[in-house]
Amino acid sequence: MEKLESQSSKEAAWHSRLLRQAQSGKTIAAFCRDESVSTASFHIWRSKLAAASGDSAQPAQSAVFIDLGTIANTAGVTSMDHSPVSAPGAAAGIDVRIDLGGGIVLTITKR
Repeated sequence: MEKLESQSSKEAAWHSRLLRQAQSGKTIAAFCRDESVSTASFHIWRSKLAAASGDSAQPAQSAVFIDLGTIANTAGVTSMDHSPVSAPGAAAGIDVRIDLGGGIVLTITKR
């Protein structure tokens, strides 16, 4: 019986931790570093709890919107009158790097 209670308290602690990470807006790596837990443990518990709840996908997480501001168009896209649009002093491109966790990184580059 003691093992069951111990497992149940671990599940509750990890469930709480997963929710805090989803609400924090931090990457999994940053959150785990702050919580002093390994990212491997985080992913294992996320999978365990998803399987236990009958959810084959990842547990529901809050979507986070990050406003990157406006990006000047310097790629020669035309306006309605088909003349090139450019902004003075605008950057030549943009790089967006998103750490999806589990060693997966999504990089979007516009030149």
